[in-house]
Amino acid sequence: MTLRVLFLSALLSSSSSLASLPCEGEKAELLILGDSQTGANWTTSYFGNFIQKCLARQGSSFVSYARGGTQPIHWMNHSGLDRIDTVFRSPSEPHLNLGGDSAPICKKRLVQLIGIHQPSRVLLFFGDNLLSASTDEIRKQFREMIRILENKGIRGENCILLTPTYEMAVASKRNIPSKNLENTLKVLRAVQTEVAARCRIINGLEIMKDSPLLKGDILAREAVEGTSGCFGPAANDNIHYCGKAAQELAEKVCETVTGNSKSDAPENGKLF
Repeated sequence: MTLRVLFLSALLSSSSSLASLPCEGEKAELLILGDSQTGANWTTSYFGNFIQKCLARQGSSFVSYARGGTQPIHWMNHSGLDRIDTVFRSPSEPHLNLGGDSAPICKKRLVQLIGIHQPSRVLLFFGDNLLSASTDEIRKQFREMIRILENKGIRGENCILLTPTYEMAVASKRNIPSKNLENTLKVLRAVQTEVAARCRIINGLEIMKDSPLLKGDILAREAVEGTSGCFGPAANDNIHYCGKAAQELAEKVCETVTGNSKSDAPENGKLF
């Protein structure tokens, strides 16, 4: 009987330890949070894949969490998209799918992720899922997210917001009508009005305005060898930056974040 009690005690102790593991993680200097641009699980040609490669190459200490379809609110207090797969990245992990409903809530909320990884800086990349939202709603969501960061001591230059850039060229029909320059500018202006004095903003339009891929207001669709998701079924996807466009955006953001940029970062006040 004594041996059985000891065995059960050890088993319960082991189960308890295993249950706590999902909410543990290594300390990281930079925490990245985003939507499908940063964490799509069906492609290797989006922004998230390329910025992981660049930051890892630079030797940066970082972790990245992202879920498709999310807005800032879904990383704060809204469980509506908790079922969507969360994609995790780090210097040693290029693309790990944590699952949807099976992923722990602590890996889906900004406050808990800050507690787990204790970052000194946070990079947020949201806005393409807010293209149809009102300016007031956009401002409200970013206001609340920045308030959380400030309460955790992350402010000023350590709070970094990347705003959406131009749309992608398509083969025949644009599949997301709301993705256009007018709505992208609406998101940018709302973010600048709400948080320009509180965080560093990387203007997605400004940073890509001199890209050789930009034709008018549209980014050319060119694949990167060895990656998938820029052509085929994705040929009419005008909202997800893919291939060489995503690679260029990621490289420029990576350079800006790590301080290895060859040119100065875009100014907060510049719209376009």
